[in-house]
Amino acid sequence: MQSKSENLKLTISEKTKMQLQELAKKPLEVISLDFHLRELEGIPTEIFSFSNLRELNLKNNYLKSLPKEFELLQNLEKLELGGNYLKSFPEVVCSLPKLKYLDLSWNQIENVDNCIGNLTNLEVLSLNHNEIPSLPESIGNLKKLKLLALNNNKLKDLPKTIGNLVLLEELYLFENELSTVPEEIGNCINLKKLELQQNQIEELPNSIGNLLKLEKLRLYKNLLKNIPTTIGNLTNLTKLYLYENQLTEIPETIGKLINLIELDLSGNELHSLPETIFNLKQLNKLSIENNHFPRDYVYVLKEKLPQTNIECDV
Repeated sequence: MQSKSENLKLTISEKTKMQLQELAKKPLEVISLDFHLRELEGIPTEIFSFSNLRELNLKNNYLKSLPKEFELLQNLEKLELGGNYLKSFPEVVCSLPKLKYLDLSWNQIENVDNCIGNLTNLEVLSLNHNEIPSLPESIGNLKKLKLLALNNNKLKDLPKTIGNLVLLEELYLFENELSTVPEEIGNCINLKKLELQQNQIEELPNSIGNLLKLEKLRLYKNLLKNIPTTIGNLTNLTKLYLYENQLTEIPETIGKLINLIELDLSGNELHSLPETIFNLKQLNKLSIENNHFPRDYVYVLKEKLPQTNIECDV
């Protein structure tokens, strides 16, 4: 007698088979396929007959590799492979020249092949939650990239070619092992979101001040002892999170961040803030708990920033 789970698996398998049989009647009309959560251990060969396929969703299956036949899908623009069991970067995807969106997150990938640089039309690349220790220099070839997500990996450094990604708008690198940020990051002048929290970063390059379009900057839970004065150039910044670092002072240029809404400085080694902090008229929330501010100083802050909700120990 079959268990309920075995019956369910048969149902899923039958559903997939029947769907493919129906689609195979008019293969050239198949533009998009959604086979997520189908308990697939391999790629159904029928898929490779859909030569006009643009979008393919294979998320949350049991795939460990991709067959060479994948290169037949020359018109593929969006490929979702998150939540599988891939341990190696599937090199065959580098043969898909029209690919704009590639999701390989939540796998067990231990490397990124140099061939990634072939995907010059790529706009979104997600490699979150893998085991990746480094990126190849060829990542800099992806000059159309707008979003790059590599959080929850084992990255120890970034290649200087990251600065070639001049159209990049979102960069997610949190929960890695980064100790430095290359000066070339300042070339990514279209960045709006930069997430570097929960690394081991000891200092930031002065070029951070070149990111004039930056709106959100997350740097909490690092090893920062100071912030470059160029931070004051980021006048579009609305949220700045610096909590749980080792900061002993904040540069006076902080007062130039006139659009700042949230500033979190809690869990540092601060005794005071620059007078320019009072220029931040848009500031709705200021967190300063677990520092060394005198009680009287906190009262001054509250008096001079009446519009601001100040989270403190007093």
